Amino acid sequence: LYFTKEWFDLLYPSYGDTYPTFNGAIGMTYEQAGHGRAGLGITNSEGNELSLKDRIQHHYTTGLSTIEVASVNADKLKAEFSKYFSNAKNNPKGKYKSYIISGTNDIDKLNSLRKLLDRHEIKYGLSNTTSSLKGFDYQSNKNQSIRLSKNDLVINMNQPKSNLIKSLFEPQAQLKDSLTYDITAWSLPYARGLKAYALTKTVDVINAPVIDVKGLISGVAKPYAYISKWNSVDDASFLGDLLKHKIKVRYATLNFSVDEKNYKPGSLIITRTGNEKLGDSFDELVKSISKKHGRQLNGVSTGLVSKGKDFGSSSVKYIKTPKIGILTGDGVSTLNFGEIWHFFEQQLAYPVTVLDTDYFWDINLSKYNVLILPNGWYGDVLSESRLKSLKEWVQKGGRLIAVDRALNKFADSKEFKLSKFKNEEEKKAVEKKEEELKEKLELEAFDNLERQSVSNLITGSIFKATMDNTNPLGFGYGKSYHTLRLNNNYFAYLKDGYNVSVIKDKANQISGFAGANALKNIDKSLVFGVEFIGSGEVVYLADNPLFRSFWENGKLIFCNAVFLVGQ
Repeated sequence: LYFTKEWFDLLYPSYGDTYPTFNGAIGMTYEQAGHGRAGLGITNSEGNELSLKDRIQHHYTTGLSTIEVASVNADKLKAEFSKYFSNAKNNPKGKYKSYIISGTNDIDKLNSLRKLLDRHEIKYGLSNTTSSLKGFDYQSNKNQSIRLSKNDLVINMNQPKSNLIKSLFEPQAQLKDSLTYDITAWSLPYARGLKAYALTKTVDVINAPVIDVKGLISGVAKPYAYISKWNSVDDASFLGDLLKHKIKVRYATLNFSVDEKNYKPGSLIITRTGNEKLGDSFDELVKSISKKHGRQLNGVSTGLVSKGKDFGSSSVKYIKTPKIGILTGDGVSTLNFGEIWHFFEQQLAYPVTVLDTDYFWDINLSKYNVLILPNGWYGDVLSESRLKSLKEWVQKGGRLIAVDRALNKFADSKEFKLSKFKNEEEKKAVEKKEEELKEKLELEAFDNLERQSVSNLITGSIFKATMDNTNPLGFGYGKSYHTLRLNNNYFAYLKDGYNVSVIKDKANQISGFAGANALKNIDKSLVFGVEFIGSGEVVYLADNPLFRSFWENGKLIFCNAVFLVGQ
């Protein structure tokens, strides 16, 4: 017995049965019920036993059967494979014929995108013209006049990988059925925070030269200080490496100018003063690490700026080396824990300590100054008394970073200021709506209950949020941020804290599915915020900025939370 066509699961392109379809293959999933809960055997509702051995045998049989049928139809498969790419090149599907990535984007973001395109054998080039055109602007979410420049990256659709390009870049994924169990939006310009445009015409291109980003030191020799930008995860990885080598680093909280160059908040300042212990090795060490990370530093002869605050000002903050603990175990999402651990280990190459909830409360927390609570449910792991203990740790200077549903434990706790509702009246109004919806469902036809329940869901939808880029949590960003909301969880603006990123209105939904009922609670909801308690702080990340390690534009938020906030 088997079932098909009940829930739509062939939308998100990274699945084992969707990704192959964009590469000329036939993707199929064979799955037999049981999951990890089945163990060595399970008895179904009909009294029949399904053993692990049976499941292995059934998968083995279907696998061989698939190979057999493919072999019998080998000639047809090869012909269709060739035809797929030929049609993709000569008759690309979709409204848009080219995608433009502005050359004004941060160089690290551009290089990261080019590596992704190269990995998937997607062809691109540089614009061969400077002209004004009409196109869809991803940032404004509307059609408007755009100015094409010669350093803009152009991805035309008349190529064999056009189907994959369409899936990755189209502003709105075409959702055929709202009964789906995964995210419904992932467009790369939003996920990567890129200034980009979609055009209905093909653009002439020239070959894009290979960009080899090398570490470069400009300015004076033996400078008073080195200055580096703060715009990307690569900048954060550079900072982490400096700290691992015991190099003291500061960052600017305001715009400043020195030696006729302008710098933004978050810019890293590595002064000779404070690093005397490194002696003659200081310059070579900085140069070596900057070369390793491909950073371009400017050496300046003075800490006296022409605009802004001097390097000795209290507006220039010393970065204390983060000593990080990450919770895992019962009550913690293994997926989000893995995303966070992978981020530190594989991308930042920065040390962390994994702490299991089984023994977490027996640990001396004074060993850590940053504690990360991944998405999860936690239960008694974070009881009210234990939340009080965490608050005491924060008051002494700890930084607590809570992600996604971990915020639920802090909402309306007497120890913290986070709340799901801005006041009692709003709480009563929402509860009344929920009761009315419940009564409506009680009268719903049985065969429509499942579909009606979808109206309460948000399945990975993109919203345009505001961003306070004057707050250290928002350094390196513009005035807006596209967030991927994965559920219908919501929190009110912080009354006693900083609302760094918020969704002001449900009309700011950009792409993906969000049920009508769920949207009603989106207005004036928190995305990212900071609450200061004593000498420490709590960073609330209501949306997971590291989701599946593909939401690239969220990664700098996490770096800001770890390295910059509260310094």
